Amino acid sequence: MNNQTKSVFLSLAAPFLCAVTSLAATSPLGTAESFTILGGSTVTNTGASHISGDVGVSPGTAITGFPPGIITNGALHAGDGPATQAHADLVTAYNTFAGMVSPPANNLTDLDLGGMTLTPGVYKFDTAATSGGMLTFDAQGDPSALFVIQIGTTLITTGSSSVTLINGADARNIYFQVGTSATLGAGSTFIGNILADAAITTVSGTNLTGRLLAIIEAVTLDTNNVTNPGLTPATPAHLLNISTRLNVQPGNNVLIGGFIITGNVSKKVIVRGIGPSLPPQIVNHLADPTLELHGPNNFLMTNDNWKETQQTEIEASGVAPTDDLETAIVATLPPGGYTAIVAGRDGTSGVGLVEMYDLETASDAKLVNISSRGFVQTGNDVMIAGFILGNGTNREDVLVRALGPSLTSISNVLADPNVALHDSNGTLIIANDNWREDANQETLINATGLAPTNDLESAFVTTLPPGGFTAIVSGVNGGTGVALAEIYHLIPPAN
Repeated sequence: MNNQTKSVFLSLAAPFLCAVTSLAATSPLGTAESFTILGGSTVTNTGASHISGDVGVSPGTAITGFPPGIITNGALHAGDGPATQAHADLVTAYNTFAGMVSPPANNLTDLDLGGMTLTPGVYKFDTAATSGGMLTFDAQGDPSALFVIQIGTTLITTGSSSVTLINGADARNIYFQVGTSATLGAGSTFIGNILADAAITTVSGTNLTGRLLAIIEAVTLDTNNVTNPGLTPATPAHLLNISTRLNVQPGNNVLIGGFIITGNVSKKVIVRGIGPSLPPQIVNHLADPTLELHGPNNFLMTNDNWKETQQTEIEASGVAPTDDLETAIVATLPPGGYTAIVAGRDGTSGVGLVEMYDLETASDAKLVNISSRGFVQTGNDVMIAGFILGNGTNREDVLVRALGPSLTSISNVLADPNVALHDSNGTLIIANDNWREDANQETLINATGLAPTNDLESAFVTTLPPGGFTAIVSGVNGGTGVALAEIYHLIPPAN
């Protein structure tokens, strides 16, 4: 894809940063902080919304749609004392944010938030604000950094919009002060606290980490997930499962999955090679996969049919294959790099899946990387790398790469790879063709020390909440060839 977004990287002077950082530390919402949803006249829900935190209305008293909506870690407050006080504190906070001074350089009027990267400070739209792409907040290493977006009239996002946080940015410290009403597009992903003078509407499928707080009118929900970012301290999330699906071929075009374990102790994992049990809509399954697990110091384990050698251990893992012809290996591995090779028995081909599961999530050792190599084709036979972040609540930084031209020892490489990252609903989060096409991304990628060595290769850094994600690697203009897909969990160094 061609880069059609603009990158705006704006910052404020140090004295003003100190002032807004201090405000972030004082919980400017007061008692409204516990409210994930707070309407002025009504709160209305349609569908199976899930709200984490309090839901209230004041001075109105009408809340409808719970159930089918579900509330966890909170309660309904329909015009009661807590809602009344929260509404008063909301008005105070709204006026505080509206009164902040935004430097002339931070006036974003007539620009689209999609594609921008904002550093801590106060930004202003004289009239309406829109977002049609990915908005990035960069805290520059300060987890208490405050971001305030002052919007004169409306805030409207599209279904393709998203928000990402990098370098310590915290959803609790991001505020959109909206002069009239806000509307979040269907299926979009949003992070931050919306304080609207009038109404807020979230269209079907919107996911939000933050708060929806309307002073005068209604908050209207429709099958949304809204999580209050201030309920519990964030805990680090980890890679629990990493996998890659590909059309496995004979010879050098088998499916090769590498992974890295870090830490000071060994980690118990299960590695699987799957084919026959893949969903029926995937044609041409790998009928009888084989599996080899290689590691340091000539470590080698092999398996053809999973019940042959480790049936008891594999069944105890809770993720035993469902077909007897599929393969699995349980191993307790010291820190280091490992390679799993999935092939077809007797040189057969077909769509196969290589997977690694962390069976000791409480261990100090962590899975931090998967790198899968294979022959990328077109249509359903592109390379699909999946991973799950979990066992924690924090948003985590990841680097995704798709390499081809730099694989100099491999023949018939993918000349121009691109990569697209999707969430568990299939919504596109971020995509890239050539890694240097976006100046801000180039800076972030270089900072990891893992930048591709060829300009035609693809990479991006993004921050993700716990959940399942899929990186799809394909060739530009239908190109085919051998490629390497990599996902790195960028764990910050210990203090």
